[in-house]
Amino acid sequence: MLAPMAARAQEREILMRDSLSVMRGNAGVVPLWIGEELRYKVKYGIIGVGEGRMGVARLDTINGWTTYVAEMHIKGLGMDQTSYSWIDTEKLFSRRFVKEEEDRPREYDFLPEERLVHQIEHLDSTWSIETSEPLDDIAFVYLARTLPLKVGQIYEYNRYFKEERNPIILKVLRRDKRKVGAGEFNTIVVQPIIPKSSLFAEGGNAEIHLSDDERRLMVYMKVDGPVLPFNFTLHLEEFREGRALGDDGDGEEQGDKEDDSGKSSVGNPPRAHRPDPPN
Repeated sequence: MLAPMAARAQEREILMRDSLSVMRGNAGVVPLWIGEELRYKVKYGIIGVGEGRMGVARLDTINGWTTYVAEMHIKGLGMDQTSYSWIDTEKLFSRRFVKEEEDRPREYDFLPEERLVHQIEHLDSTWSIETSEPLDDIAFVYLARTLPLKVGQIYEYNRYFKEERNPIILKVLRRDKRKVGAGEFNTIVVQPIIPKSSLFAEGGNAEIHLSDDERRLMVYMKVDGPVLPFNFTLHLEEFREGRALGDDGDGEEQGDKEDDSGKSSVGNPPRAHRPDPPN
C-alpha cells in the first residue's frame, strides 16, 4: 500500500511543479486573450433561457502591475451576474476581483506581496492569505486554459482568496467533440471544483469543454451543482479570436488607455480605482 500512495504523492507533486512552471511561461499554452470575445447561449435543457459572454477587453494596471481585464457574464433563469478579474500578465494570478450582482455587489483588492485581501464593497474588511499568487473564480478558469491538460491529470491549489474554499481542484476528464452554434470543435473536458462556489461547487458535476488547440476557447460549460437550485449550460454561439501580449503593438503602453472605440464589445469593465494599496 505504501508504494502506490508514495507514487500518487510524487505524481501530485510533479503536477504542481508543472502548473507553476506554466504560470511562469515555461510550458503549456501562450495566452491569446487580448481582444478575445466569446458569446454564448444559456440553455435549460434544450430551451434557450439567456445569454452569456466572456473575454478580455483590454489591459489595465494595478499598483503598477500589468493585468488582463477578464470578464464573465451570465444572464438567465433569474441570474444576472457579471464578474471581472484583473489577472497578472506574467504569473496569471488575480490582483483584483469584482462581482456585480444587484443584491450583493462585491469588490476585492489583492495585495499579494503582503498576502492580504481587502474587501471594499458590501463588507469593508481585510484578512491575510497563505499565498502570494491568489486566484478567484475567473482567474482559475483562465489559468486552466494555459495548463498542459493531459487526460487523467488532477491539479490542486491552495490559492483561492478565501481560505475556507481551499483546496481548489481541476480534473482533466477526457477528450470529446462538441457541436455548438459557432461550429464543431474537438475539446478537452475539465472539471473545476471550488468548495461552496455557486458555479463550481464541490459535489457537483460542472464541466468546461475547451477547444483542443492553442486558443483553448471555452466552447461549452455545464453547471450542475448543489449550491444553485437549477442547472444550465452555456453554448458558444460566436467568437472573435484574441492575440498574445505584445502582438500588434499591444503591451505596457496600453495599460492605462481606452480602446479606440472607447468601449469594448465584450463589456465595459470598471477601471482599477486604487492607485495605491489601502492603509
